[in-house]
Amino acid sequence: MKALVTVLVVNNYPTRERVETLEKCVGGNGADVVKGEWDEASASRFDSCDGVVLSGSPAMLTDPKTDAKFRREMDATLGSKVPILGVCFGHQLMARAFGAEVVKDGRHVLGMVKTTALAGDPLFSGLPMPMMLLESRYEVVKSLPEGFNRIAKSETSKIAAMKHPGRDLYGVQFHPERFTKANPEGNKVVGNFVRLLK
Repeated sequence: MKALVTVLVVNNYPTRERVETLEKCVGGNGADVVKGEWDEASASRFDSCDGVVLSGSPAMLTDPKTDAKFRREMDATLGSKVPILGVCFGHQLMARAFGAEVVKDGRHVLGMVKTTALAGDPLFSGLPMPMMLLESRYEVVKSLPEGFNRIAKSETSKIAAMKHPGRDLYGVQFHPERFTKANPEGNKVVGNFVRLLK
């Protein structure tokens, strides 16, 4: 029997409590979770696992101090060779690493929003369309980074999900780990990402 895939979950929150839901979701989908912190990020650390998940954060990338603070994680994302899933802030961080702009949206989105996949990507395999996924954010990726495709849109986000097809880099503006019994689709998105690593 093949060993579990190892997934490094990088914590971008100021404390560990907020990332635990994401870690449990990844582990519950059959991965051996390796816990990491944003300031430990490096391409070699990322590449020591089968895949990486970048967590959300209350930090704002429109603040130059935030951009500088997380530059190490952006460089690790650029240099790594393994599949990466960026969640909310992690999605924005990935986009920023590849040269895209992150901007204030002018509103705070918090709640389940109708989200539709635009292509038959494996990340959304077996999921109903549209899906209800939780967004919690003030900022958005203004336009796709070079080399990325838009693979989902939502009622509130033009780029609800993106993918770099050559490297299996995924960014999702929603929080898949914050699913509910009534809306379990987020958990299935994480499960699909884990299955890509096997």
